[in-house]
Amino acid sequence: MSSIAFVGVGVVDVEAGQTRDRQTVIVRDKYIQDLGPTDELQPPADAFQIDGRGKVLIPGLADMHVHITPHAPSPGVDEDEALRRAREFLLVCLASGVTTIRNMAGTPLHLKLRDEVATGVTIGPRILSCGPVLETRFTFAELAEFGELVRTPEEGRIAVRSHKLAGFDFIKVYNDIDANIYDAIIDEARRTGIPVVGHVAFQKGLDGALAAKQDSIEHLRSYDFAVDTRSRDTPRARFEGWLYTTPQRISELAERTAEAGVWNAPTLVVERSLRTDEEMNEVRAPIPDELPGWLKHELEASDLEPLFTATQREVLGAGRDARAAMVKALDDVRAGLLAGSDCPGCRLVPGRSLLRELELFVDAGLSPARALLTATASAQQFLGCKDAGRIAPGMRADLVLLNNDPLVDIKALHQQAGVLVAGHWLPKDELAQRLLGN
Repeated sequence: MSSIAFVGVGVVDVEAGQTRDRQTVIVRDKYIQDLGPTDELQPPADAFQIDGRGKVLIPGLADMHVHITPHAPSPGVDEDEALRRAREFLLVCLASGVTTIRNMAGTPLHLKLRDEVATGVTIGPRILSCGPVLETRFTFAELAEFGELVRTPEEGRIAVRSHKLAGFDFIKVYNDIDANIYDAIIDEARRTGIPVVGHVAFQKGLDGALAAKQDSIEHLRSYDFAVDTRSRDTPRARFEGWLYTTPQRISELAERTAEAGVWNAPTLVVERSLRTDEEMNEVRAPIPDELPGWLKHELEASDLEPLFTATQREVLGAGRDARAAMVKALDDVRAGLLAGSDCPGCRLVPGRSLLRELELFVDAGLSPARALLTATASAQQFLGCKDAGRIAPGMRADLVLLNNDPLVDIKALHQQAGVLVAGHWLPKDELAQRLLGN
């Protein structure tokens, strides 16, 4: 197939927040070659034409907080089988229009998978990956499976250099890194030119993360302590601060975040999935039948709720509105926002969970256009990818064809006709057949 042309399609300009009707988009060699009104732009004679009348084209979506599973071979699952399953994980992401993922706990298996996608051996979203999660002591036992202990500043520096040398794209820090080790990691990362992302070290707090200009903060970690307006002498527990904050404090923190140039991936969908005791009685949505069997099993077993006490889950439930207000405040001052889902934890289906995150952004007060921006142009800006995230000549042709306009209703993201990734046009039905192994 020499070229592909979407003809008569509506094209979403994610930066302007507008849809241009009756456009033709011509793709050649994985890049957008031309774009213009359909009555003025004639597709090449050799182009495979896709009828876009009544449909809308958006840039491919980026899920900026994913955990590719499996992360390594395991008993009964050798490397070949682990890679096969990981490739299916990528297809599940593609089936919801996700064409870029930021993997937040990386292993050598994930680097191999990333290279397969980059070289065209495997069809899937473009992968950028953190290395193993760095921690001075593991917050919970499961972290040992994809984490790395750094118990001195020098060990922290060595880890940064080794992750960079291995080819990982980010350094990920976590909760219990000692303050001096965190400082060493930040310093070494700046020296070697690799971004630092992740949680906020308890010993540093939000003030420390903003001062260090940590490149991104996940799950609004440590904002829960910082938003708390109670006396500093009052004992404070995780997540409680959302119950004792004010609009003024939220606005102040948003402005400080914007000034520091620190991005946030709020992952509202995760904490919405951590049920209170009362919500435990509600019937959960079933795991979709069309997923690979092994992934359905993984999702059924992926509850994060046991990591939180009943009290913490109650507090998280009560603080949902305040966290949503924090997201809206960050967007109001144009602090960097990234859409991420933390799938497949909490039974979150890859791809679909990102669409739900964007719906929660809209529920928080963002316009559909602003929400969509967090998973397209803004995500690619954060990643330093100047040739992706927009529909324009010279941009990567990672595209999603929708049956309706998401700028009118963000739920239109669920109504997909197909995905174009790395030069491969995958209609919805073909993606479904690939997932079923047909």
